[in-house]
Amino acid sequence: MHKTSLFSQNVAISILVSFTGCALLYIALIGPIIAALAVLILALTLMVVAERTGKVEHLYRALACHQGKSLTVIIVFVLILPLILSNNYLLHVAVMGGIYSIVALGLNFQVGTGMVNFATAAFFGTGAYTSALLAINFGLSPWLTTVFGMVAAASLGIIFGFPALKTRGYYLSLITMSLQIIFTLMIINTSWLGGPNGIPNIPAYSLGATSLRMPIIIFGMDFPYQANYLYLVYSLLGLAMFVALRLHNSRTGLAWNAIEQDEIVAITQGINLTKSKLLAFALGAAFAGLAGGLYGHYTSFIGVEDFDFSKSLVFICMVLLGGMDNPLGVVLGALMLTIIDEKLRDFADYRMLMYSVILIIILLARPQGLLPKRIRIYQAAKSIVNLKI
Repeated sequence: MHKTSLFSQNVAISILVSFTGCALLYIALIGPIIAALAVLILALTLMVVAERTGKVEHLYRALACHQGKSLTVIIVFVLILPLILSNNYLLHVAVMGGIYSIVALGLNFQVGTGMVNFATAAFFGTGAYTSALLAINFGLSPWLTTVFGMVAAASLGIIFGFPALKTRGYYLSLITMSLQIIFTLMIINTSWLGGPNGIPNIPAYSLGATSLRMPIIIFGMDFPYQANYLYLVYSLLGLAMFVALRLHNSRTGLAWNAIEQDEIVAITQGINLTKSKLLAFALGAAFAGLAGGLYGHYTSFIGVEDFDFSKSLVFICMVLLGGMDNPLGVVLGALMLTIIDEKLRDFADYRMLMYSVILIIILLARPQGLLPKRIRIYQAAKSIVNLKI
């Protein structure tokens, strides 16, 4: 009875926080830049206070004890989200936040293994260009080409990963930067990839004869096509989160953490460094490729500026801001930085400078992120805790 009551309280708090977050999202996006910054600083402060006072941990435990009910609440909230964010611009930002969250979850695999990848945008672009070109030139279904884009990105991750992962630390970071530069130059100088002009008229996803780029009717009300993509993207984000959490709580996730802490000790425990790192790199690339396919078929246009080094820097900031090795924190960081990215569009000439400043501030003021990684509790430890309780 007590657990049910506690869960109900946490659900009520979660719903209140979600609606408050939507209100803050509206102010941050529609209001002037000063108001947006004030709202984001307030939100960051509240989250840090909640984490330090243990409120976040209580919410984690309540959600873990009632996973079925928690999932139902989340699904209902996503279903009614178009009613809350009825503005097509707000829906667009929410869709982009979901796409970037998938990328950030994949990058989190790599960062959690001690690999800082500055070429995430290249894998993101690989998925987008592969899916777009196959759909346009061969008339394949966008659903199928997105899978091919995901496979292409993962394959690039494996091919690049074998030699690259023999290095570590700063050397690995420099190598990934080189890959990002090579990818950007290749796109610009290759005509069949669209060159600097990009690739327009990318076909949309469709269900039967109905394109997802058509408006949708919900509860008798018309909503823009962004609502269709909202449901699609957040369904895939939910699947990506499920995979990320399962890996995090598995022996694979433990091996990744061990490698990040001390590679020599990990080797002495029988962990295969090359295999574990390559798996993290390939999975991260696959997640980025999936998101790239979604991005291309959603926006109907892709260009080299969508996949340059600044985008890779943004993805790293998302992981660091949310909290490394914490999937929920990573998604939170991705959503928040998506808002910041939208507000910085008027300062295109200074975006790289601003992202660099954001990265420095995060590393100095809150290196563990908004929601730091939680202490792992294994089955034996859980039994002891339950006995004490």
